[in-house]
Amino acid sequence: PCRYFSHFYIISVLWNGFLLWHLTRSLFLGVPFPNWLHGLLRILGAAQFQGGELALSAFLVLVFLWLHSLRRLFECFYVSVFSNAVIHVVQYCFGLVYYVLTGLTVLSQVPMDGRHVYVIGKNLLMQARWFHILGMLMFIWSSVHQYKCHVILGNLRKNKAGVVIHCNHRIPFGDWFEYVSSPNYLAELMIYISMAVTFGLHNLTWWLVVTYVFFSQALSAFLSHKFYKSKFVSYPKHRKAFLPFLF
Repeated sequence: PCRYFSHFYIISVLWNGFLLWHLTRSLFLGVPFPNWLHGLLRILGAAQFQGGELALSAFLVLVFLWLHSLRRLFECFYVSVFSNAVIHVVQYCFGLVYYVLTGLTVLSQVPMDGRHVYVIGKNLLMQARWFHILGMLMFIWSSVHQYKCHVILGNLRKNKAGVVIHCNHRIPFGDWFEYVSSPNYLAELMIYISMAVTFGLHNLTWWLVVTYVFFSQALSAFLSHKFYKSKFVSYPKHRKAFLPFLF
């Protein structure tokens, strides 16, 4: 069932919260990573003293990923109203491991000195750059719009008292729905782009993650757009599927 999407975010909140806890302890208390975690990161390609990568960047991105998962988990329980549609078991299994791998990907970008995080300048706050602020603003902006879009979708199946009355599809209006059929997917892409900005725009590994998110969300948006157009004769003709005015 589609409502099992909540399982993905439960795993993400727990696992990425666990990784964030270890990273925070290492950054602020000097506690080394556990041997098993350090060994796993080395297998995934983490290098010692990565070229100019800032520990603050990875820390902020991991915080963003955890907050994103926490908000999506809240939405799954209290905002979204899922239909009776189902997902393939392969898609479900992939979703269970996706955020585990994504969190490890972020952590593998942390510059290491043995099992310790290597902080350039020995002061984390001194690493603050303009792209950290821009990335944070983009993350907040994208997250707010994604939340608004999920509220709009959820309210289509509720009465004014907030009680679910049906699971049918209706045409959503408001916010980014005025431009694209699936603004929640567009916001997801923007959230990952905000993390790429937080990495300073030069992190190839994370741009590969963004590329995956782009194609997966674009495909889902295209299929949703096709469904809306086939189901509703009065569907707004000016709306695009995923990218405003383009696609």
